[in-house]
Amino acid sequence: LSMNNANNIVSGALKGTVKGLVATIPGGSLLVSIVDEIQNGIFQDRFNEWKENVEERLSNLEESVVKELPKNDIFATVLLISAQLALKTNKEKIKLLANAVANSATTNLPEERVVLLLNCIEKYTIPHLMLLRFLQNPREYNPSDSIWMGATITVYDDYYPKRDKSLDKVIIRDLYSDGLISTDSLSTTMTKDGMLAKKTTDLGDNFIEFFGIEQYKDE
Repeated sequence: LSMNNANNIVSGALKGTVKGLVATIPGGSLLVSIVDEIQNGIFQDRFNEWKENVEERLSNLEESVVKELPKNDIFATVLLISAQLALKTNKEKIKLLANAVANSATTNLPEERVVLLLNCIEKYTIPHLMLLRFLQNPREYNPSDSIWMGATITVYDDYYPKRDKSLDKVIIRDLYSDGLISTDSLSTTMTKDGMLAKKTTDLGDNFIEFFGIEQYKDE
């Protein structure tokens, strides 16, 4: 599966999606022209951003791995789904989707798990990813030796004080119900070891590694 073929497949999917949307709009509607402009503007920009990121990452793979890509089922699946998702999201997540394409070339994860991870990232926001990455190693975010007891959420509060805290309960619920973290509450008072203990599951660790999620800095 060459990148040119991938481009053709995804471009066709893009046009098919937009065509289907336009078909539901009354003729002569202003929205028709707006959707058409989006297809040639924002959608195309997102697609190009994704393509450039994917090509950059694939160029870093060993030649022997690249030669096997046309026969790699998981790579083909991730390539197509990733491109479609890239049309729906921002630059930050586009980079993560490109990471997934490159990582799918060598992953040992079964295809059903990979598709599940792709389904998760489609609905997750950047705050979801920030919290998930934090919960993989809360100790990394708390260099202080002066705290002896507390709740995990207080460490998160200290590190990301500017976040929209009203989203916390929803984000925790999403990550827990999807099986990426092992607890549905971060407010329980614990010893320091418990407060700073890893709280991601194997699936959560798979997610972080597959999409190459790094520690987010507070802005």
